[in-house]
Amino acid sequence: MIRRSLRQRLIVLLLAVLAPVWLLVALLAYRYTLQEVDELFDHQLEQVAATFFLLDLSQLQAAIDAPGFQHFDGDDAFAAQLWSRDGQLLLRGEFAPLIPFDARPQRLQTLALQEENWRVLRVQEPASGRWLAVARPLHERDELAAGLAVGLGVPWLLSLLLLVGLIWWAIGRGLAPLAELSRQIAGRRPDDLAPVAAEATPLEAAALVSEINLLLRRVDAALEGERRFTADASHELRTPLAAIRAQVEVAAAEPDPGARQHALQQALLGIARATRLTEQLLTLARLDHLDAVPDAGMCDLHALAREALVQASPRALQAGVDVALEGKAAQVRGAPELLSLALRNLIDNALAHTPAGGSVTLRLLQQGEGVLLQVQDSGTGLPVEQLARLGERFYRAGSLRPGSGLGLSIVRRVMALHGGSVAFHSQAGLCATLHFPPQL
Repeated sequence: MIRRSLRQRLIVLLLAVLAPVWLLVALLAYRYTLQEVDELFDHQLEQVAATFFLLDLSQLQAAIDAPGFQHFDGDDAFAAQLWSRDGQLLLRGEFAPLIPFDARPQRLQTLALQEENWRVLRVQEPASGRWLAVARPLHERDELAAGLAVGLGVPWLLSLLLLVGLIWWAIGRGLAPLAELSRQIAGRRPDDLAPVAAEATPLEAAALVSEINLLLRRVDAALEGERRFTADASHELRTPLAAIRAQVEVAAAEPDPGARQHALQQALLGIARATRLTEQLLTLARLDHLDAVPDAGMCDLHALAREALVQASPRALQAGVDVALEGKAAQVRGAPELLSLALRNLIDNALAHTPAGGSVTLRLLQQGEGVLLQVQDSGTGLPVEQLARLGERFYRAGSLRPGSGLGLSIVRRVMALHGGSVAFHSQAGLCATLHFPPQL
């Protein structure tokens, strides 16, 4: 696609508006000039006719045959004919065209005589009743009009060219702040995310500069989050990897088969924790790059919760924890795989902090037009000051608690993509509440 500069677009648009107006004014001026030329020619015919009626026949014949009256030096002038009251031809110039007699009232008309157009004035003398016709070839008028048109057209054309130049200069001056803004942005280093200065920016570009600065702030925040996330992830991965290496080294150096087997089992547990942490990091990275829920449709939250509990049942049985689901079917708009991911992380977190003989309960509730899903465990709960930090990446409430601190971060991100929220409170254990907005 061919891209044109803003200056070219403005010039084309301005000329598209001004050129028709300029042309219309030029045509109106030319038409007015033709009208004035016609009135001048007709007035000259009337003056010649008025002068001829003051002469007698001999004087009139001499005037008609005068060298300056017609065909003088090859230039057509006037031609005249005189008739009696009853239409008998009395006088006619030697080179005048034959004008047909017409006894109708005085009038001006254009006639084709001798293969040429003539402007003819017929008038009757009141006293004698004689008819006089005075004519003049129209090519003289056309030549005069053409000369006037050239005289008018050249200045008009020059004014149009001058107008284009002035428009080009004026638009360039008007767009100078945008050019300065472009140079300011082009001269930046890749890591310079400071706001763009907008003091000299035109009002029309202020919104653009504001959006650019907003984008720069979002990019800066995203990069800062990525840097922080990378630093935390590298720190979190370094610990299990170091533990795995230490256990493998112990197993390699341990002569006792029992101790060697114990070290290898510990290394396998470390590998499982590192694998879980890596999966969570990859999941968070994938969720961070989503702006909205992909292909969001209606899904049964009750069915998703039941399936998540079924998948967690073997672990719950092994830990001696009862699991239950309360509530009726509820339809929410969202991506089933992401909602299942959030539910699995909540259930895993609840099972990890529930002692043997305890319980984990999922409840589906209606709140107005919205839907609530609660995951309640019977653990020890948390102090109020720690509840607010739950869901922060790599934050673990208490050093003795297992996990990487990413599971609840995944839950928060999934709910944010669905336009919902998650809240935590201690109530005979820890209760996590997912709030889904009204379904439109």
